[in-house]
Amino acid sequence: MKPLNKVQTETWNRGIKPLIKWIKPAIIFFVFLLLLTSSLSQARQKEVIIAKCEDFTSYKRALKGIKKVLEESDQDIRVIEYLVPEDPQERKLSLEKLISEKPDLIITIGSKATKAVSQKIDDIPVVFSVVLNPVISGFVESMESSGNNLTGASLDIPIKIQFEKFKLIVPHLKKIAVLHTPETEGLVKNSQAIAEDLNLKIIPFLAASEKDVPKALEQMQKEAQVLWTIADPQIYTPQTTQFILLHALRNRLPVMGINPSFVGNGALFALACDYKDIGIQSGEMALEVLSGKNTRHIPISVPRIIYLYLNLKTAEHIGLEISPDLISVAKEIYR
Repeated sequence: MKPLNKVQTETWNRGIKPLIKWIKPAIIFFVFLLLLTSSLSQARQKEVIIAKCEDFTSYKRALKGIKKVLEESDQDIRVIEYLVPEDPQERKLSLEKLISEKPDLIITIGSKATKAVSQKIDDIPVVFSVVLNPVISGFVESMESSGNNLTGASLDIPIKIQFEKFKLIVPHLKKIAVLHTPETEGLVKNSQAIAEDLNLKIIPFLAASEKDVPKALEQMQKEAQVLWTIADPQIYTPQTTQFILLHALRNRLPVMGINPSFVGNGALFALACDYKDIGIQSGEMALEVLSGKNTRHIPISVPRIIYLYLNLKTAEHIGLEISPDLISVAKEIYR
């Protein structure tokens, strides 16, 4: 490069050199302004609405878990509790108002609230809690990815864990019966593959309605050793549930109940989760979403804490001896 001549040097000193002195501070100031804006944006208070339709004890425990996580977070979060109205028209207006407030996140507790919110809102992230069978319910595409604006903590105790516990409680178990409707056929098919890996066989009995249940029970007595109940509301109505459990007791058929209330009514055992921890899981997911993670990239969680409920009176009636090790770890025992 040729050296500058006298005229060029004077031009540089008078015009360009002073300008360069200002450019560097201006760039530094601009970068600082960007960082400050980003920091202020991140520090902005986030608004989270927690919605539910009912006030069950299990929901209260989940709510405690959710609030514990949010309150202990280093994020500035404002929590608003919201009761979804029962009346359809009131619910519609109420949800429209909720949308207009543009919260950063909605947390739903229970399937009813999740259904109400998910049907109306698709542009605000939603984290659900205390929801059973979110895939069958149509809330998400799969447990790995919701495919939409939802994610959350399910009540779905992994089928493998259920079958492993069944094998521990009932020695020499090989054949498991399950009553189901067309709506839960996908769940049953999935369970068959899991059962095979554990050297078990699932024998499904399709019941199109409650009327088909007695005949199915007669048949399963000949073909299976135990009954595995699944959350199928078309089959397990209060009246039919009582009928099934009485039949099982009379015929000494071990039953795994859907929840502890089944055990109190004669089922041999049931597995249940810790609702507060389900809430904690939902709260942890909520923080991920508030930190910018897309709901599609947060897998649906399953219970981390699982409790065993045993009915020793039923065990004695059907002639089954329960291992002392299992009795010692049971959350509750019915005698």
